[in-house]
Amino acid sequence: MNPASASFMELAVVSWSIQGANVLVAELSSLDGAELPDWEAGAHIDIKATDRMGHDVVRQYSLCSRHGERSWRIAVLGDPNGSGASLSLQDEIKAGKTLQARGPRNLFALQSDDHPVVLVAGGIGITPILAMAETLSSQKRKFRLHYHARSHDSAAFVEELKSSSYARNVIFSFDDENSGSIEEIFSHADAHAWLYTCGPVGFMNAVIGAAKEAGLKDTKIRKELFSGSSEPISGGSVRMDQAFTIKIQSTGAMVEVPVGQTAVQALSLAGIDVLVSCEQGHCGSCLTSILEGTPDHRDQFMLPEEHEKNDAFTPCCSRSLTPCLVLDL
Repeated sequence: MNPASASFMELAVVSWSIQGANVLVAELSSLDGAELPDWEAGAHIDIKATDRMGHDVVRQYSLCSRHGERSWRIAVLGDPNGSGASLSLQDEIKAGKTLQARGPRNLFALQSDDHPVVLVAGGIGITPILAMAETLSSQKRKFRLHYHARSHDSAAFVEELKSSSYARNVIFSFDDENSGSIEEIFSHADAHAWLYTCGPVGFMNAVIGAAKEAGLKDTKIRKELFSGSSEPISGGSVRMDQAFTIKIQSTGAMVEVPVGQTAVQALSLAGIDVLVSCEQGHCGSCLTSILEGTPDHRDQFMLPEEHEKNDAFTPCCSRSLTPCLVLDL
């Protein structure tokens, strides 16, 4: 489940534009013009950036290229209240500098059956949803897209959606226009549909709650968090950190994780690489299978029902409720 860290490659900025409220949309290509790796809707790439403290960080950006295009397109929301990484990245793109990227990886893939699909995006969460709409339209599958944003002017890709071949399937909802509420998205006719939602955690929780009220099953619900608090949320009964041990199933190696150190950090010091990106439990890049033990879930990536299974955890932020976790590494 957890491959070793992939290497970064250098990408060129082909073009960029500003949409909505400070959303920079950029087209990226390889330096030598060679084709970039294939990807499917829901995939993202990791990009190196610099925060306002001058630290190197890695951030995730969903690929939102139009159907059939070979270049990669991303959308970067400049957040003045964030770490500064997004604003720094915007400046680099505007200056035409090359970017260091890794991927693509897909933790939010479309299921390939014939059930109808409901896509729900909040704000910049439209990026993976846009690619999904393009794919579903090309496959002639039944779907509709609900796009919620604070205002028409703040939203990215509005005109592109309005002029798309599937425009009749898109429903816009803008807060300043008193448009439809989240509760109005679903009906009992959607009970057998797939739901894919992306946006702020509070928005997605409301969407998932409304979907369940309409009869959608947990197994048909997929989400991806594009941003959120940097503080992990503990789903376990132990609120304070405590030391624990990790056993590596493949080698039998024992790794101690002391208080004040994450499992990823402890594993790295022991020479065991785990693929990480956000390091905040948002992206799911480091999701690792658990063979024995009970984790203290502190991520915002998995659904509550997935937490209850206790068969995987995010070692970047989650810990253990038992003295030892046996990992499938």
